Amino acid sequence: MSLETVKESAKISYVIGEDSTQTIVEHDIIVPDVNPDVARILLLDGEVSVGDSEASQDRVYVDGSLRYKILYIPDGDEQSVKSINTSSDFSYSVDVANARSGMKAKARCEIEHIDYKILNGRKINVKTILKISAKVMDEVDQEFISDIRGVEGVQVLKDKLDIYCYLGENNVVFNAGEDLEIPVGKPPIKEILRNDVKIVGKDSRIDDDKIIVKGDINILTLYIGDDEERSIQFMEHEIPFAQFIDLPGMGERSECEVDYSIKNISFIPAEDSDGELRVLKSEIVVSLDARATDKRTLEVISDAYGLRSRIDYDRQLLRINKVVSREKSQVSLKEVVTIDGTSPDISEVFNVLCKPNLFEYNCKNGYVDLQGAVKSSILYVANNTEQPVFSYNSELPFNHRIEVNGIKPGAKCDVDMEVEHCNYSMLSSNEVEIRIVININVKILDSMDISFISDVNESPVEERSLKNYPSITIYFAQPGDNLWKIAKKYCTTVEDICKINEISQDDSVEVGQQIIVPRKIS
Repeated sequence: MSLETVKESAKISYVIGEDSTQTIVEHDIIVPDVNPDVARILLLDGEVSVGDSEASQDRVYVDGSLRYKILYIPDGDEQSVKSINTSSDFSYSVDVANARSGMKAKARCEIEHIDYKILNGRKINVKTILKISAKVMDEVDQEFISDIRGVEGVQVLKDKLDIYCYLGENNVVFNAGEDLEIPVGKPPIKEILRNDVKIVGKDSRIDDDKIIVKGDINILTLYIGDDEERSIQFMEHEIPFAQFIDLPGMGERSECEVDYSIKNISFIPAEDSDGELRVLKSEIVVSLDARATDKRTLEVISDAYGLRSRIDYDRQLLRINKVVSREKSQVSLKEVVTIDGTSPDISEVFNVLCKPNLFEYNCKNGYVDLQGAVKSSILYVANNTEQPVFSYNSELPFNHRIEVNGIKPGAKCDVDMEVEHCNYSMLSSNEVEIRIVININVKILDSMDISFISDVNESPVEERSLKNYPSITIYFAQPGDNLWKIAKKYCTTVEDICKINEISQDDSVEVGQQIIVPRKIS
C-alpha cells in the first residue's frame, strides 16, 4: 500500500490587518423652509452610523452617515427654541496592509469633535473630526493531518491542538417601535425638539444553534409643551427587546460577539383617546450583527518517522487570533459642575447629555489602565430673558484600572463604553451635581502562531543503512531528550524502549539517565 493521510478540516477566520485614521468631514446644513432663520445655536451634536465596508487592495472603503441634531434660537424671537435634525453621507478609505478584494471588512466610526460656523440665517457650516477604524479578516478551510496509513512500521506522535473554528455570522434587523405615552402631569406635545436613542443593558446568551440577544432601548425626548407657557419638557422611555439570531453549530463551547446599532429612528406625535397629542409613535430600526466561533480540540500529527522507509514532511505556520479574556467593569463619577460667569444663571435644568471618550489604554502585568473623559452638556432654562435656553459644556476626566489575570504589557484590547445612568441635581443657580455610571467592556486579544505538518511523503531507505544500527545501544540522555526523540534517533519504537527498560511512556527522562535502546530492524 502507498502512504495515505487522514485529515480533519476546520474553518478559521483570522485578522489580516487593521488600522485607524482621522478625517475631517465637512458639510453645509441648509435650514429647512419651514424653520425660521438661525440667530444663535444652543447645541449642535451628532451621531454616526456605519454603512457598508468593502475591502480592496491594501485599503478599506467605508460608507456612513452623520446625523446632526441642532437646537437654536431663531432670529427675531428670543423666547422660542427650534430644532433641526438632518443627516449627511460620507465616504472614506482607510489603508490596511495586505487587504484584498473579497475579504471581509468591518469598520467603526466615532465623532471626536464637531465645530460649526453660522454662514447666514439659512446655512450652517459643520466640520466633524471623525475617527475611523477598519479591520480586515479572511477565512480559510484549513486541513490538519491526524493520522498516516498504508506504511509498514510508521511511527507517529500526536498532539492536541485547540482551534477556534469559525462558525459564521448572521444579521437580524427588526423594528422595536412602540406607542409611548406622555407621563401624567406633563402637557401634550406641541413640537418635538430632539430625541436621543441608545441601547443599554446589552446581554447575549448562547443556546443550541442560536444566540439569544436582549437589551433595552433608552429614549430621551425634549419637546415644547402645548400649554400657555410653551414650556420645554423632557421625558424618558425604555423599550425592552429580545431577539433570536440563528447560527448553526452553536453550543456550550462556542463564543459569540454581537454588535448593536440603531439604523433609523422616527418619532411622530399622535392623539390619545381624548384627542390630545399625548402619544409618541416610535419606529426604531435596530440591527444586530453576530459572529461566532467554536472551540475544537483536534488530535494532529506533530512528528513522524518510519522504521523501514524514510518519512519526510513539510510544516506550515498558521497565525490565529483568540480572545484571551472578556472583562466587564463600571466607572462611577460624581462631580459638581460650576457654571462660569460668562453663562447665564440656571432657572431649571431639563437634561444632561453625556458621552464617554477613551483617550488611551495601557496593558501592564495583570491589569489594564484606562484614561478618558465624559463630555457633558447641561441643557437648562436660564434666568435671562435674552437667553432663555442655554447649554453649558464640561468634561469629567476619569482613570480606571481593570484587573486581568495573565495579561502582559503590549496586549491589544477592544474597549467599548456606554453610559448606563446619568442623573443630576441642581444645587444652586450656578451649580449642578452630575452622577454618571459608565459600563466598560474590555476584550483582550492575542495572536499565536501554530506550526503543523501540512504534507507527508515516503521514500525508500537502503537495506544496508538500516543494518548499520547495533542490536543494543546504551544511551545517556542529553538535555531536552524524551523517549520519542531517542526512539526516532535510533529508528526503534517507544514501546520497545519502555519494555526493555521497564519504564512507562509517561515517564520523563533525566539528563545522564542510562537508556537501553534495542534495535527494531532485523
